[in-house]
This record gives sequence, structure tokens and C-alpha cells, in this order.
Amino acid sequence: MLSLNSSFNIVGVNIYRAFDSEYGPFERITTLPVGSMFWRDQTDNVMVVDEDVSNSFILGGTGHDAGELYNGRFVFRTLHCPIVKAGSQRTHANSAEDVLVFVDGKQAGVLSVQGWSGEVELDNQQHPEVGTQTRLVPVLPGPSSVVTCSYRYNRSLLQTNLAQRVFYRVTTVATPAGGGDLIETPLERAAATSSYEIEKIDWIWREAVRRNRWILTQGGERVKLFLQRANGVPCSCTQNPQYKQPLNDCPICYGTGSMGGYDGPYDALLAPDDAEKKITQGATGRFLEHTYEVWTGPTPLLAQRDFLVKINGERYSISGVRFPTNRGMILQQHFNIGYIDSKDIRYSVPIDGNVDRYTARQLPAMLPDDPVMGTSSPPAGITNKPGIPDERELRGRNVVWENIVF
Repeated sequence: MLSLNSSFNIVGVNIYRAFDSEYGPFERITTLPVGSMFWRDQTDNVMVVDEDVSNSFILGGTGHDAGELYNGRFVFRTLHCPIVKAGSQRTHANSAEDVLVFVDGKQAGVLSVQGWSGEVELDNQQHPEVGTQTRLVPVLPGPSSVVTCSYRYNRSLLQTNLAQRVFYRVTTVATPAGGGDLIETPLERAAATSSYEIEKIDWIWREAVRRNRWILTQGGERVKLFLQRANGVPCSCTQNPQYKQPLNDCPICYGTGSMGGYDGPYDALLAPDDAEKKITQGATGRFLEHTYEVWTGPTPLLAQRDFLVKINGERYSISGVRFPTNRGMILQQHFNIGYIDSKDIRYSVPIDGNVDRYTARQLPAMLPDDPVMGTSSPPAGITNKPGIPDERELRGRNVVWENIVF
């Protein structure tokens, strides 16, 4: 492969990032290809200096008689929003110290800042000056005034949540040796990595993971996993400035605060159920108690507050996850799961968008005997072992059956 790469001139690499799931969606976080051997991902609050907002007023402002038409209010909207505080994790600006406004070169007072919408209102009040026993005339724009504003907005956010799952993919960018446009490695061919992956897994432990997978294939339980979103588009139920917490029964975010609530479902294999079910009397009535420990492979990466759905429709919450490792290479994931009551909002999360990555291959059922044509031949996909006479061959619906019987 190295000889084939000699026909390209390597420019650098592009870095892509995804939150919560190694399956994406991935977003490119580098503006230009990185040519060095080191790059740090961090929250990037960009400083905008002296943006001309003369024609961005939504109340009053240049060309308007603010005293008659708008009751003296001067409100403009910045080009970028939301406006954020300096050095914050995308905390919306809410004070006059977060922006700097000049009118024809003179600093103007700021009455209020609505960071989430990028709206800034100028102070139009006359404030008393104690030293001179006079009132200061506010600096306000006229019909031909030039108004500029300096502020910060968030371009890239790397949240520091507890147990944050962040995944990266790196693609190579090159140009043909004979000249031409830039060529980039297809994103799906780049392997995903995370901050949990201290060292790349070697072939010895990869074989150990494969054998664990074989055990789950033979006797594991097929489930669908839903990964809770820690990042995403904020739900409308979190916009209340008094509480700032999502509603636990919100049908849009399902109590998570991010629209959609969960990524998935992802098909997975778990160790089989080996725990008792019992009905317990509580303060609010009777409920089913079914909690036990299971394990699965190293992917997808799980965290507390995720949940799973069994084939019979029951849903189970995932508690704290334990990662047995070797030199930082994750080999398994061990965790407790607990039965979720059917009235929980998580039962409203739809099971669609199936991602068939982990489940054992499920084959279609055999066709029934035709009363006219006789016994039907097995459809494509039914286990059919060559060399075994049909009159004594036992057929199943999955690969595990075929491996065990023959």
C-alpha cells in the first residue's frame, strides 16, 4: 500500500468528532488540514471585534425616530448567536460586561443582553453624576451613526460532563502528484477512537474479544441499545429560565434535555438472564423488581442512564458500567440492569432505524407444505447443510442452530 501512496502528496489530516456514539453523526472540527503530530480539542469561543451593526437594529436605531415610534428603545441583533461569556462552556451572555458597543467611536451603555438570540439593548436613560451634580446624556445612534459591537460566540464546544463520551475519526488529505483537487479518505473507512482508548488493541486481545463474542453468539440474549444524548439541540422544555431542567415526561426529549433524547437503537448481545423476578410493595404501590448483572463486548460504549429493550418488549435501565481492561484496552463491559416500569417515559421512545451490527443472523421461517404441489423447498436463508439428506436434516432459523446441530 505504501507504493500506491507514493503518487500522492500528503497535505495533512482532517479531524472529525461525535458525541455519545461511535456511529456518529461526525462533524469536522478542523478548519484546515492539520499538518503537525499534535492537536488539542477544546472549547473555542471566538472573539468578534467591532462588528458593524448599524443596519441590524430591530427596534429604533439608525434611520428611525426612536422616541416616537419605539418608545426610545434601541435593540440590535448580532450576526452570530448565541453570545457567550468569556471562558465559559457556551454559557449565554446576560450582562452588560459581556459586550462592548461604540456609537461613532464613543462607548455606549448597554441595558440588557439576550445571549441566546444575540439581541443587545442600549441604555437610553440619563444617569446622575454625583461629582458634578448633573445627569449624563446617554450615547445613542442617530440616522447616520456607525454602531459597532464586540462580543464572543461559540464555534466549537467540548463539554466537560461527567463520563462524557467523545469519539474522533481522522482522515488523510492529499493531492495527486501530477496536480489536481484535494482528495480525502472516506470517513466510513477511518476507525473511530475515544478518550477511553488509552492504547490500541493488539492481535492477542483482539482474539480474546472475538472468543468472548463467540460465547455471546452461542448463548447470549439479543437486545436493542439506546444511548442517551449528552449533547444535541436543546429541547424547548429547557428554555424556562427559572428551572433550567427538562421535564421528566417531555414527549420530545424524553426527559434528557436534548431533542430526540437517545441515539439508536443498536443491536447487541448480552449475557443471558440469571436473576429472580419479584413483586415488591412500595410507598406508591406494587412494582416489579428484576435487577441483575450482565456483560457484553467493548462496543458500543455504554454509560449510566442508557437503556435497552429486550425481544419481549421489556425495557431495562443501565447503571454504572465497569470496563475490564488490559493496558488501557477495553475488553468487556459489565453493568447492572433494572426493569423499567411500563409507565416510564422511556417506553415512548420509538424502536426504529434498526442498525444490524451485532445481532446473530435471523433467518426467515420455513414455508409450509403446499397441499397441491407437496412439500415446499426451503426458502433462501434457511439453514441447509449440503451432504445431509433432506429427509433427516434438521433445519433452524439462525446460524447458532446450524453450528450446534451439525
